[in-house]
Order: sequence, then structure tokens, then C-alpha cells
Amino acid sequence: MIQAIIVDDEESSRKALVSKLELFTPEVEVKGESGSVDEALGQIAEQNPDVVFLDINLSGENGFELLEKLEQDELLQENRPAIIFITAHDEFALRAIKFSALDYLLKPIDPEELVRAIRKLEEQKNTGGMPMGVLIENLRGGSGMPRRIVVPTYDGMHILKVSDIIRCESSSNYTNFLLKDAKPILASKTLKEYDIMLSPHNFERIHKSHLINMAYVKRYVPSDGGYMIMEDESRIPVANRKKEQLLKLIRNM
Repeated sequence: MIQAIIVDDEESSRKALVSKLELFTPEVEVKGESGSVDEALGQIAEQNPDVVFLDINLSGENGFELLEKLEQDELLQENRPAIIFITAHDEFALRAIKFSALDYLLKPIDPEELVRAIRKLEEQKNTGGMPMGVLIENLRGGSGMPRRIVVPTYDGMHILKVSDIIRCESSSNYTNFLLKDAKPILASKTLKEYDIMLSPHNFERIHKSHLINMAYVKRYVPSDGGYMIMEDESRIPVANRKKEQLLKLIRNM
């Protein structure tokens, strides 16, 4: 059984989640419910749950405050629960969560998404837990670009500075990260997922197989169908439908 605690200041939301867990994920046992950070801390210390369903917006509090207190509690360091966030909105918070390789559910909670989150939790049981410090750091950075990204690979989690990513290259259902002054890393997610995450932050999908950091562009060469030369001297082809848009971006750099 997976033992869970629900942290949400709305009792009706807690009850709705309990009902969906009982109906769609019977392997999850709810050991406690709370509506505040302090109450949740007490329940976590007492119940030692596997996962906490955490609402981001609590009355007069912020769900991320609970994360900071968990990080500071030495007694909980070895048995820190996994976190699945719950929220109705907050675009920046969701972006920070994605960059930290953590899961979230949007209200109203979709049963299929709930099942997917639990399956993902089961798959990640042996990874040693998610690095919550990365999420907290990204949130403290304000509404700008997250500073670091957690990249899941076959051998665990890699924490990368976003500014060190030169480009990403598709490799079937995986993504190869090419980095400044470091060896490449093969991530166990598709390029499409990283395109969604990184495109608002000066990354451009210039080809179906290539996502580049515009900060590392050296020049554009129009011959041979058109390609970009990056600072690592790689030559990246440019899709025909992207050429006009890319040239506008280069002119404005």
C-alpha cells in the first residue's frame, strides 16, 4: 500500500480527492488530512507517509512553506515523502514544478491524471527521492527563468544549470542534452516535453529533432538547406518552415 496525506484548506476538495483515490487507485491509503502547514508537519512526522498531496494555495499560507520546513527538519531528511502538488492555477509555480521533475494535478482533478501520477510515483520509488531544494531555489528566484532543471535519466536525476544547456537533440523517446563544459546527458523524456518547458526562455525548436539555446548561436549559414553553427561548433539543420522566424530572431539579437 502507498500511504498518503492530503493537505488542502478546503474540506470539500479533500473529500473529493479521497473519493477519487478510493475509486481509481485503491492501492493508496489516506492516513491523514490537514488544512494548514503546521498540522501537516505533525501528521507527516507521525504517519511517515509515502506521498503528500499538497495544495499550493492554503488560507493565509503557501504550500511551498511546507517544503522549506521539511528541508529544514533533520528528523525527516531520511524519510522525506514524495510530493504531488495540487493547484487550480499559478502558472509560474507550475513551471517551477516542471523544471524540478515533480508532479502536479490541476483542479478539478482528472481521474486519468491521478492514476498517471500514482504510476509515476511507483516507478520513482527507487530513485532516492526528488531534489526539493531545486524547486525551492527556482521559486525564490522570482518570476523569471528557473535557474536549474532536474533531468531524469536511466541512472537517476541530474541537476543542470539552464544557462549551461547549449542544445537538446531528439533520440527516439529520449532527449540528448549537449552542455557547456560537460559530457552529454541522455534524458528519459521526449524533446517535445523539454520544448514546452524551455521555449519561453530563449530556446528555439528549429527542427523536429533539435532545440537550441539562442544564447549559444554563432551564425546562420543559408547554404546546404540552411543550418545554425553553435558555439560547440555543431551544425544544426533549420527546417524550412522555421527559417523566416529564425532570421527575424537573429536580426533582433
